[in-house]
Order: sequence, then structure tokens, then C-alpha cells
Amino acid sequence: MSTTNPPTYYEILNLSPLTTSQQPNPSAFIKRAYRRALLSHHPDKKHTTTTPYTTASPTFTIDQISTAYAILSKPTSRASYNQLLATTSTTNPIPSQFQTGIETLDLDDLDYDAPKEEWYRSCRCGNARGYRFSETDLEESADLGELMVGCVDCSLWLRVQFAVVDEEEDVGSHNNKQDRVGDS
Repeated sequence: MSTTNPPTYYEILNLSPLTTSQQPNPSAFIKRAYRRALLSHHPDKKHTTTTPYTTASPTFTIDQISTAYAILSKPTSRASYNQLLATTSTTNPIPSQFQTGIETLDLDDLDYDAPKEEWYRSCRCGNARGYRFSETDLEESADLGELMVGCVDCSLWLRVQFAVVDEEEDVGSHNNKQDRVGDS
């Protein structure tokens, strides 16, 4: 793991992209790695004989592990992520994981303005709607499951994490019921 770049999702789960892709069932392989990572990084489950100051391996948060699993467990998001990793070069490094001025939140933590069809949150600079974005912005970032939003008045940023819910299945099953009811 590089000291200037954040760990990749593969590094967080202690996996190799090549080894993962060669597995007969990559999803099950990733799930096992996810569970191992949760156990090895959970504060209550750690079994270590070393002092806290001499840990050789990096410690990841449960949120980092969960995000890595959410991206890598789905074949489409894993393929998109692999493509992102392949296109990221040393001349264009990924920004550091812990940056000043970036707050990470879940989409559910933001307010939603139905008439304007946008999510918003106040910023520390004082703007009551400093961070705002629409569903279109979320759709553009759906593969990664997170959206970076800059404040409209200052240089602070907000990382919004979210999960994509496929509503087509629910709508399709509802329409089929209506069709069957109408045919009776």
C-alpha cells in the first residue's frame, strides 16, 4: 500500500485483483475476504500479542471494509472499479483518504427538498444549502457508490455514500399484478 494514495478496495480486503478474477466464484471469494477483514480489524475481535505501537499491518475501519465489499461484491461495480484502477496513473494519483475539509456522510443523513428534487446540507462556512445535488448526480456516480460534492461558497467538500436500489423489479412485479387483475 502506498503512503501517498489511499488503499484500494482490494488492499482493504487483502485481495489481489488477478487472484480474484481467476476464482470460479469471485463473489463467494470476496465475501470470505470481507468476513476475514471484519474479524481482523474489529476492535473487539482483534487477538494481538503486540503492543498498539508496533502494528505492522494497516488498520481499516468497518466503514472502509463495508464500502470495499459493497463495490467488489457486485460484478458490474467491480468491473467499473477495475477500469478506474487501470486508468489511474502515477501522474494522476487518487487523493489521500484523510483530507482536510472533506466530511463523509450517508445519503440518509442529508435533507431532501422534494419541490426542487435535490438533496442538501449546510456547510461550516454558514451557507444553509452549501452542498446540494440531484438524483442525476447520484446516477453518474452509481458505480462507485459515492459522490463528491463541493460547497458552492467555500473550498470544503462532502463525500456522500449511497447504495443503488433497483426499483424496476418492484415496479415490474406490481404491473404484472395489475395486468392479471385486469384480465380476470
